[in-house]
This record gives sequence, C-alpha cells and structure tokens, in this order.
Amino acid sequence: MKKLIIPAAFAFALFTGCNSSIYEIIEVEETVEVKEEPKQEAPPVTDIPEIKEETKPSENKFVEKNVVSRTYVIQIGAYLDVVNAERFMRSAQKKLTKEELVLKNVDGLHKIRLGNFSTKDDAINYLNNILSAGFRDCFVVELTYIKQETK
Repeated sequence: MKKLIIPAAFAFALFTGCNSSIYEIIEVEETVEVKEEPKQEAPPVTDIPEIKEETKPSENKFVEKNVVSRTYVIQIGAYLDVVNAERFMRSAQKKLTKEELVLKNVDGLHKIRLGNFSTKDDAINYLNNILSAGFRDCFVVELTYIKQETK
C-alpha cells in the first residue's frame, strides 16, 4: 500500500504544480540625504564639515514584506567611460589602501563604491573618514534588495 501512495502523491504534485510564486531578488539604490551641522562660532579644526543624518524619512518606501535586506555603501565616483572609472579606482586604491573598492556598472554608469554597512548611521559616520582622505564628491547610497514576483 505504501508503494502506491508515494508515487501517487508525487504524480499529483508534479502534474498539478504548486501555487507558490517564483521570486527574483532585485537591487534598488537610493541616495541617502545628509545635512551639515550649523557652524559653531569657533573655527573648526579642519575644513571638512561633519556630516549628520537628516531627519527627513527615506523616500524608499517598499512594502516591507517584499524587502529582503538593506545595506549601505559609500559612492566615491561615477563615470560614463569605463577607462576613466578604472583609472580613478586605481588612484583611489592608493589613498584607501585598507578599503575594498568595487566598480559596478548601473545602467551604463560605472560607479566606484566601498563598504558594506548594515546601518545608515555607520555609513554616515564612515563617510567623514572618506571626506578626510580627500574625496569631496562622495555620498552614502542605500541598497534595498526586494523580491519581485516573476511570471
């Protein structure tokens, strides 16, 4: 009797299929807005402003049940030409010897990024170190990984 039930259950599942959806994990990126603190009356020790998180809530509003994870990175450069991006990356690696830089092509724009921070505060705090190293046009990017149903 057991020999008949197992193949019958398998055949039923095989031919009727299962009702669960197939999902694809996609990455959505959004720039994190930060603001400068108002200057104190005493002159700052350095000309690099301290970056603080802005209180404005993130515009990144996905249905929470679809969010797989969030991570934060610091983008230090972006180029249309891959040769220029690679040249900048080699130059940046000389200044940031302890950092692992990543070159990523997003819709034809070659972005140079570093870090993998689990919180926005950690990324913003580390951004000040990168500014101190001489990278003026860097910013924090929130990467949200969401599951999207595929058909």
